[in-house]
Amino acid sequence: MSEVKIRDVKQPTVTTQQLDYEDEWFELQPIEKKLISYSLLLGLGLLVVFIFIFKPFH
Repeated sequence: MSEVKIRDVKQPTVTTQQLDYEDEWFELQPIEKKLISYSLLLGLGLLVVFIFIFKPFH
């Protein structure tokens, strides 16, 4: 049986100078913007509800 070499292919190395910032970052999708806003609103809403329920400042 013949031996199979794993990872014999040379991988091209990329330095940080070769990366363009435009390729690294991209615009958020509309659904991602909605999910972010929903999660922030839910978190702030629950914070207000818990403050009124437990009244930590009284």
